[in-house]
Formats: sequence, structure tokens, C-alpha cells
Amino acid sequence: MTVIAPTRTARDRLTFSTEWESATDVRIAVRGDIDASNAAEVAEYTFRRGANSRRLTLDLNGVDFLSTAGFSVLCTIHQRCVKAGVDWTLVGNAMVLRVIGICDPHRTLPVTAA
Repeated sequence: MTVIAPTRTARDRLTFSTEWESATDVRIAVRGDIDASNAAEVAEYTFRRGANSRRLTLDLNGVDFLSTAGFSVLCTIHQRCVKAGVDWTLVGNAMVLRVIGICDPHRTLPVTAA
């Protein structure tokens, strides 16, 4: 198991960490607020760190705020994972799950409660 030290964004409102659970399984944890000012960073970090994975867990339990821009990025991550054949799941706290439930009424995102 390899753990990559947390990475903070320029505004220090968002922190990422990566844990390789096996050679092909990665868990990426995000903490802080995801909004229009940093949503692209979430996608970039996820794509860069999870590039060689076969299974990806995106852990949003530490997210305090998720805007519609953040939700849009989750949809982009979903599309890229489906296209690449990556089995992925999103884990979130009650607030994250509420936003996703409102924005994704057809439940297209692979969500698991915390």
C-alpha cells in the first residue's frame, strides 16, 4: 500500500490524498469545499492520480460544500471512468449525498453512503 502525502490547492480550501490499496485499486480522498473556483482541480487530480487504476474510490466524506460545478465534475469523472473501463464508486457524507440526490435523480453516479 502506498500513501501519497496530502496536496493542498492554492487557496488551501481543498485537500487531496491518495492511497493505493493494491496495484490497481486507488482511493482518493477530498476534503474541503468543491465549487466553481476549484472543481477542475478535483477532476485533474483524480485523472492524474487514478490514471493507471482499474478500481477507483472517490471519498468525499471530508467535503463541506459541493456546488453544481462540483457535481458536474463528478459526472465528467463518471464518463471518463466508464469510457476507460474503470470500476469506480463515490463515497460521501449526508450533505454530499443530498446534493447528488437532487442533481442526479436517475442515480447514474455509483454512490455509496459513508
